[in-house]
Amino acid sequence: MTSSIDKLYEEADRLYYDNKLDKAAVLYKKILEEDPEHQAALHSLGIIHYDEDDYGPAVEYMLKALAQDPEDIYVHSNLGKSLYGMVHMGQKKTAKRIARQWAEDYPDNRIALHMAAAVTGDEVPDRANDDYVAQTFDEFADTFDSKLEELSYKAPELLGEALTRHVNASDLRILDAGCGTGLCGPYLRPLARKLEGIDLSEEMLALAKKRKLYDRLDKAELTEALQTRSKRYDVAVAADVLCYFGDLSAIFGAMASSLRPGGLFAFTLETHGKAKDYDLGISGRYTHSAKYVHKSLAGAGFDLIEGEQGQLRTEYAVPVTGLVIVARKGD
Repeated sequence: MTSSIDKLYEEADRLYYDNKLDKAAVLYKKILEEDPEHQAALHSLGIIHYDEDDYGPAVEYMLKALAQDPEDIYVHSNLGKSLYGMVHMGQKKTAKRIARQWAEDYPDNRIALHMAAAVTGDEVPDRANDDYVAQTFDEFADTFDSKLEELSYKAPELLGEALTRHVNASDLRILDAGCGTGLCGPYLRPLARKLEGIDLSEEMLALAKKRKLYDRLDKAELTEALQTRSKRYDVAVAADVLCYFGDLSAIFGAMASSLRPGGLFAFTLETHGKAKDYDLGISGRYTHSAKYVHKSLAGAGFDLIEGEQGQLRTEYAVPVTGLVIVARKGD
């Protein structure tokens, strides 16, 4: 038998998805008056505050929701996003304090460890862990394309234009590395005899499959998958993928091994003007110095044939610039 709280929650959810956030919040709070430990209501109120850019209360509700269910990966993910928002709104000191406590309280949670490192700058890993990447994009999949359109996302288009300057064939075996929902597919399919995609997110791959552009799609960690595909591809593309790798040596080496001699590697990544090779930003993504990128390419046996700066997207209405690179594997 459905309880009164269950009915309230169903109605609150309906209001939320109808974008009637104020009315939904009233019902969620009414639920908490009857049951202060109602985990779903706590989480939902946190999401409403996040949607309204009210990050302090969002964080408070997320933490209360985690206290009720420490294993809820969606709450961990949304807490990370809320802390990122706090930093962006000038509350960096508070966000750092909370992030350090978050990592201490949940030392086995990979999302907590990655985003805490991003916010605090403590114990920065060499790359984003698989759990963090898969969860982020599984959760983001349904709104991924529309959100990137709002952010004026240009990476697939820029890579498509770059490849047309260096490719004059249409019978190539091409890899879309970190293919996501397949936004690069329309630019790659005309060049491909065989088009394959790899991604960590099952939800993203399901959407890529619906485009009916790919001959094969695999759920796998990129570096490990490439190491089993020696000299398989003529072209490999990575649009907005290397921002989840700090140290580029392993992924560049694996990419080189998967390409035939003379094969092309086209990719985008975000850059910074700092002295360090790479840095983990508060967004959870890495930026790299152009010098380090060029050095890493050479170390993996690539020759740089094009490296242009471009605007990849916007973030909080600010242009995000990066490199659009085409490199050729040496003989």
